[in-house]
Amino acid sequence: MITRYEVFAKRREGAIDEAYQMALELMGYPNADDWDRKAFCWCLIDIIKRDANNENLENLAHFRRQLESIEADPSDEYLAKGIRNALTLYNPGGKEISQAKDLSKAGRHAEAVAKYRKALAAAPPDRDTQTGFGWELYKHTKELMAAENVNIGAVKRSLNDYLKLDIEKPSLLHACVLQLASKLAGEDKFNMLVFSRLWNLEYLRPEDFERYHAEDDREYPSLAEKVIQQAGKEAAASDDAREQEYILPHIGAAIERFPDNVWLKLDKAKVLLSLDMHDEALAFGLAVAKAKSNDYWAWGLLGDIVLWTDKEAALGCYCKALSCPAEDKFTGKIRIKVAQHMLESNDFSAAKLEIETVMRSKQSEGHKFPEAAAEIASQPWFTETPAASSNRDYYKSRSPAAEALLFGDLPWIEACIGEKFTVPGKEGKPKRTIFLKTSSIPTKTSIPESKLGRRKLVPGDAIRVKGEFDDNQRFKIFVLDDRESESSWDVFPETIGVVDHVNREKSVLHFIVGREIDGVIPLSELAESFSEGDSIALRLSRFTSKHGPAHRVHQAWASEKQPSEHVMKQFCEEVRLSNGMGFTTSDIFIAPPLVAEHQIEDSQKISGTALISFNKKKGNWGWRAISIAHD
Repeated sequence: MITRYEVFAKRREGAIDEAYQMALELMGYPNADDWDRKAFCWCLIDIIKRDANNENLENLAHFRRQLESIEADPSDEYLAKGIRNALTLYNPGGKEISQAKDLSKAGRHAEAVAKYRKALAAAPPDRDTQTGFGWELYKHTKELMAAENVNIGAVKRSLNDYLKLDIEKPSLLHACVLQLASKLAGEDKFNMLVFSRLWNLEYLRPEDFERYHAEDDREYPSLAEKVIQQAGKEAAASDDAREQEYILPHIGAAIERFPDNVWLKLDKAKVLLSLDMHDEALAFGLAVAKAKSNDYWAWGLLGDIVLWTDKEAALGCYCKALSCPAEDKFTGKIRIKVAQHMLESNDFSAAKLEIETVMRSKQSEGHKFPEAAAEIASQPWFTETPAASSNRDYYKSRSPAAEALLFGDLPWIEACIGEKFTVPGKEGKPKRTIFLKTSSIPTKTSIPESKLGRRKLVPGDAIRVKGEFDDNQRFKIFVLDDRESESSWDVFPETIGVVDHVNREKSVLHFIVGREIDGVIPLSELAESFSEGDSIALRLSRFTSKHGPAHRVHQAWASEKQPSEHVMKQFCEEVRLSNGMGFTTSDIFIAPPLVAEHQIEDSQKISGTALISFNKKKGNWGWRAISIAHD
């Protein structure tokens, strides 16, 4: 009696016809089970593949009918796939599909794509075949893009072929193709805006919105974020309203998900501006300008948004832009706009300087002069008028209108300037610490030293600022101005502490304000002399050291005010003596030198002053007498 094991053995030997005859006999047994049917199916699959590849079509229809009549185990996905592939071979183009799969396994993706194209041209393909073709297009396109000289035409053809396929969406394949397309964004003759619409951004998967975190803790944009940003950038430069209106809601949704991405806000502001939706664009333009207040282009954008509603503010924005560091080759359009405003008020010398700057820059770059600049230069007054030596004062006088537009709703915050410092690796770009007034200890932030302009400020000087916390909860300063004050470090509340130790050898004293606040001050930084038990007024800021929270002293002076009773107190209690040490009824510790100096006896009632003290050995707080009063 033939068994399925014998059938499988014959298949492994390559005796396909003999295995088929054995399987046919096996199927005639009354007790044939699922495994017997599987053996028969695999024999039929082998024969169909062989005859189709050899173009022996005489018996293919017979074998196909047999294979379709078998009720195979539906849970066996591997067998089901084998059956589908075999049945495909019977269809027109089936041979090419089979060859394409073999070529794919061999890594010959360009040839596999060619076979798939031939097969799909012969007859309408099923979804499985289209999916196979889609993966092959992806692999082939990936190879094309890895070449030293990328053939953009071939890449675009592959991507266009893919977009015509009926495959599962959303899916990994669909996301992989989008990933490839995102790498082409910005390339000539490839339009990411159009591609994203044809790809259909509705098919983005949840995982496509997840940002990538590298091993060095750096965070990179998600696929969805990157693609929408790329398409948005193209939409901003486009004049196709249909494409702009398509991408606009996607940009909005991405901004809600990634509020820290200023480039998405820039895209939305520009697209809205292009659609003449100035009021809607303003909110996003303001957000961009706040985030990039040191960049000329951010102020230029804001000026373009308000140009038709507030010309004074627009001019202020353009002047603010020209006050930012930027190469002349980038600021031509803004300079021409400023020059046109100057001409309206007959400020010819100032206008000539702007136009000459534009023309000089274009000439050095080998570019032709902008038409608007050439038109102004051709006017009679241009050759007769000397150019101004500088327009800095002009910019400065108009910039407040821009600052009012951007920061008008922000309150002034009192602050004090701190020390200058540098970040390792950026020694050429010093920064300044800024302390902002709060209801308690000031908030610490910083700004580039260059943002102070020509101000000669020393630590502790009073200033005022306008700013706000960004999406990462970092306080960003937009405007800084001088402020009158009667004392240094005035944003720090006066804190009263007590000197609990003076070390003359090390020339330092230690103070304590409470269990959470204490510190050390070099005696050289103090204008007065202090002794143990003296009150000391302090202005402190909090910082975190490698040992934990700590406090920095910015100013200290003698005070008549008394520290908290939780730090220093008067006492009048009986004493018990033990080994030369004294302890009062409430466990105030009296050191042996004090016991000896005042000849304190056991059970004697004494009075004096005690300070709070931390016992490092026991790890707890207690009290220590620092002086004994004489009756």
